Amino acid sequence: MKKILVSLFILLMASCETDNMYSSHDCYFTFQASMFPSSALTRSVGSTGGNFCIVKAVMERGVTHLKLTPNQGTYASTDLDLTMSTAVNGRAISYTRMGYKQGLIIGRSSFGQLRAYDLQCPNCDFNYELKWKGIYELQCSKCNRIYNINGNEGYVQSGDKGHNLALYKYVTYNEFDGVLIVSSGQ
Repeated sequence: MKKILVSLFILLMASCETDNMYSSHDCYFTFQASMFPSSALTRSVGSTGGNFCIVKAVMERGVTHLKLTPNQGTYASTDLDLTMSTAVNGRAISYTRMGYKQGLIIGRSSFGQLRAYDLQCPNCDFNYELKWKGIYELQCSKCNRIYNINGNEGYVQSGDKGHNLALYKYVTYNEFDGVLIVSSGQ
């Protein structure tokens, strides 16, 4: 009986640790990739792995644009600045719940797993945006930490030790209907 209780305790602790790697911050983002088949974001989520894209929602003259910055590849300017609709398939779409400050890093890890991280530095109170430093590295302009997203964790590669990037738990991409959804599950 004691072995069973110890095993259950270890399993419980491991599951709690796994949940703690995910951000609890409110996030919900829907993207109709089929409407933008050659965009940097569509190509990132449709790849087999290693492609990521910074996605920022920006209002310009009352219209939401998604500004995309891929970690690699060559794109036309129209595939990096997407004018967004306020409805997809009759459902109202809002771009205000894209993480801490309307910015995400979305793509597939080198292992092919779909991932979405917050664009703000977790060690600077989510107040400083990350920028590409290399193909798989992002850097904070305030603390100068460099985060690596080549694996599945978004860990601090260089600089002071600290928190990994904020990872969102639910990321799905349905290739058949072309819909990408990122959510914290709240």
